[in-house]
Amino acid sequence: MMPALVAAFLATKYSDFKWYLALISLIGVAFAHLSLNLFDDFFDYRNAQQGDRSALAREGFRAQTVKCPYLQDGTVTPKQWLFVSCLFGLIACCFGVPVLILRGIRIFYIVLGVAILGIFYSAPPLKLGYHGLGEIIIGLIFGPALGIGMSIASSGEFHASEVMVSCAIGLLVINILFVHSIMDYAADQKAGKKTLAALVSPRKRSEDNELVNTSNGPYVTLALVNFIPYILVMVAFFLHWISAYFLVVLLALPWSIALFSSMLQFRKDPFGKAEKKWWYGRFAHWEEILGAGIDWFMLRWYLAQKISTVFSIMCILASLADMITKMTQL
Repeated sequence: MMPALVAAFLATKYSDFKWYLALISLIGVAFAHLSLNLFDDFFDYRNAQQGDRSALAREGFRAQTVKCPYLQDGTVTPKQWLFVSCLFGLIACCFGVPVLILRGIRIFYIVLGVAILGIFYSAPPLKLGYHGLGEIIIGLIFGPALGIGMSIASSGEFHASEVMVSCAIGLLVINILFVHSIMDYAADQKAGKKTLAALVSPRKRSEDNELVNTSNGPYVTLALVNFIPYILVMVAFFLHWISAYFLVVLLALPWSIALFSSMLQFRKDPFGKAEKKWWYGRFAHWEEILGAGIDWFMLRWYLAQKISTVFSIMCILASLADMITKMTQL
């Protein structure tokens, strides 16, 4: 929701911006996301990935991703799951029809591209997420595709400012998944799922059975996806594509530094206790997480999510400041 909201607020500066189209598009995006998430779980289940991860848990690997639990415990059947996935997709299409009619064919092309990437993220024959492209695809969908699409849907146009800011947010979405894949490296390797963490690592046979990937590639990549978003915003400001208000995103930088530092600690001592500092803010169910002994994992994952959320909120506030400034100048 946050990347879509950022794109909508960025588009308020255009003369043909329509709030009702922004709201319709936002609801459509939400249902499309639900649909694609469920399709991903369905095909992961079909690909027997969850069975591999359950076996890993019994072997002591730290495979924390519990996917498609309702399918595993028999609460719903695969046919029911597939029906709900298609139903959410149909609802998303219903919300998309008025946007398509009012904004033209460009919206259709973007939605079609996102649908193909989203479905074949884990669906055969492509199974793109199993070949190291998963994080990149999600970054494209939640970054430039969503940013440009929402801007066109809301206002009928987009320019460099939407592209730059949406690319920054897309990198921070990649960051969430990438932090996960670094910590889940051994489980993914055992399950035969190649993530970006494996793709950017040297191919050494000795790493196949390692619990933690200690090569430089993942951590260099982590630094890039953590810090380039701030550089993109500053470049956009210096090029006069966005206002100085957007520099408020730098307030999220301490969390990015803390996350990167914590991941370097994980590289050296994955079994060490991850310290939650007061200024990280509230983390949901933290006491239960401590009791379950998975704080080492959830702390870093929560931090990655918080960075993306705070960065997005700062962009929305900057857009609101631009809007207020423009109104006072009339």
